[in-house]
Amino acid sequence: MTVIDIRNIFSDRHINIVDISPSYIYYAEEKNQEGQNDLLLLEYNRKTRKERLVTNYSLDDPTYISHIYAFEKTMVLILENGGNSFWLIELDKKSGGELNRRKIVCTGSFKECMMPDSGHLLVYMASDEANAEVFRKYKEVTGCDCLCYLYNISTNHKYFVNVPLLARIGCSQIKSVEAGGQHYLVLQDPYGDESLKEHYYREQRWVNADIRDNIWLCKTEELEKDIEEGKDSITKKCIASADIKALVRYMGVNGSKIYFRAKEFRSGTEKICSYDILAENLAVEATPEQPKKDTFYLVEEDPYQTYSVTVGKEKTLVKGLINSEADIAYDNSLGSFMNCMDNRYCITRKTLQSKENQQAFAYFYIYDALTDKFESYECNCRVKGDTLVLY
Repeated sequence: MTVIDIRNIFSDRHINIVDISPSYIYYAEEKNQEGQNDLLLLEYNRKTRKERLVTNYSLDDPTYISHIYAFEKTMVLILENGGNSFWLIELDKKSGGELNRRKIVCTGSFKECMMPDSGHLLVYMASDEANAEVFRKYKEVTGCDCLCYLYNISTNHKYFVNVPLLARIGCSQIKSVEAGGQHYLVLQDPYGDESLKEHYYREQRWVNADIRDNIWLCKTEELEKDIEEGKDSITKKCIASADIKALVRYMGVNGSKIYFRAKEFRSGTEKICSYDILAENLAVEATPEQPKKDTFYLVEEDPYQTYSVTVGKEKTLVKGLINSEADIAYDNSLGSFMNCMDNRYCITRKTLQSKENQQAFAYFYIYDALTDKFESYECNCRVKGDTLVLY
């Protein structure tokens, strides 16, 4: 585990970490001074322990919200205020120079966005007053509430997404994965939430529709090509599916493996399964028991790990179940379990309230199971791989 403490750099500044790499940490800072709203993009050199300003922008409209994406050589900044247009700015990570700046106009009001890779943006637009009838007719035909667009940064072309699957699931159900040097997208296509799926199972004798969960896998490059060619379907592979009698839910990714939870409603049996992208095979990784009193399962999505956490009267027991060999007990006074690193260090969080003004303070603890010692920090923390950043 590597601990990077940059609180002396940040002090009381309001920052948002964008990217943690082996050499640098990139983050954004928002400032409001004398009515002027500024957005600063900064870099922290992990070797020299120095901060560098990459670039900064003055935001004339205080309602603008920023979405920042970091890649190997570039960063992409999206500025939107929920209207029918938004700014896309592509920056060189090192020089801070602008490689691209475009104001993009779409039908509807901005809802959300995500970047499947460094060269493309998926953006979702919701109904607005001016286009309410267009969206109503669109939903009648497709069943989708949002319009979806793909923007190609290098060609500056915008493409309407004709694929109902993509328009329906939204950004939160799309995950980027890299395996064997190839970029993939995991498309989660659940039929509602778990309680709704189980309701249909109980009422299945009255149901004629295909009530089904699917998890799809596709190559990012092929998906983008299909959209740009105007196709109404994409090249994809179903790696997990469950009809009305069961469910499947995505859990996370670790290396080339995609993990998902499968549950059969009749027996109540649950299994944690994986699909290996490179080997192209399915496997059952574990069959968790029903958690006992005061026990729960905690999942880390990327890289995927599963822990069993039991809160006793004095101690909290943490046991790694998948992709972790942790077997640790720590004192309850350290707060609630958050993460475990190197099968040795428990990261915990405790919130205390000031009696004077009822203000809440968050404390993070790093407990070393080998030495039975801990350190506490009043700050924020972020974990990525084997790096813990305190800020």
